[in-house]
Amino acid sequence: MNAISLAFIGFFMFTLMDLSIKWLLQRYSLAQVTFFNCFFALIGLLIWIFPKFELLKTTRPKVHLVRAVIILVIDLLAFYSFSKVALAEAYALLLSLPLFTMVFAVLLKYERFDIRRLILSFMGFIGILLVLQPGFKAFEIALLAALASSVIEALGFLMISHYSDRETPQAFTFYGFLLLTLTTGLATLFEFTPMKTIDIGISVGGGLCYAAGTVFVVSAFHKGQPSIVSSMQYTQLIWGLLLAFIIWQELPSIPAIIGGIIIVLAGLKIISLKQH
Repeated sequence: MNAISLAFIGFFMFTLMDLSIKWLLQRYSLAQVTFFNCFFALIGLLIWIFPKFELLKTTRPKVHLVRAVIILVIDLLAFYSFSKVALAEAYALLLSLPLFTMVFAVLLKYERFDIRRLILSFMGFIGILLVLQPGFKAFEIALLAALASSVIEALGFLMISHYSDRETPQAFTFYGFLLLTLTTGLATLFEFTPMKTIDIGISVGGGLCYAAGTVFVVSAFHKGQPSIVSSMQYTQLIWGLLLAFIIWQELPSIPAIIGGIIIVLAGLKIISLKQH
């Protein structure tokens, strides 16, 4: 299977996971939903790694601790946004990740300054403002949570890039899932709500989709060009819009749709520039 196919399937799996989170958050707390999602994802990840547990060896536990905290924060912010706003609106802001990655990469001198990227970033931020619509509607804290998740995740990806030749992607993923499971598991002890059988099934499915998505996307990055693989993430906006409408008859506002399209186009163009 080629890199594009792997990435397409992987990001679709991530969308299914997000849908399971949004469904379960209608009935259970954020901590409980996150705990079970990450617990089942951790099991799926261990099945993927088995028996090559040496991939988890590290000489930089502090780096993994910081990365794990980053994953904890971005997941809680993203999941919270899913529970409060239309999935497509949250996705539009989460998919601003390439814009922030480019800005931080230039500021931290990982990449050289390029006026074309600056213009495209400005275009992307106009799209962000259209989704947020400040001054035009009641300001949604959940939208700010999605935006903050994207900003923090951009820093997290640069961190992975910095240590990519010394630490395995499996280690970064495993320790992130582990901290999420332990932290949210402790919180769940104080606010556990018994789950219906169907909801347990949805949680198991969502967690396994999380693990499977990670497997497919990491495999895609190993096989293909990072810029091309990254661009497939934008398919999540289409899947999110379609499936959220089918399940909840949920539609984002017209300005949010236009803003999302602008963000996607700006991000795709930035990715294409990186290939030259």
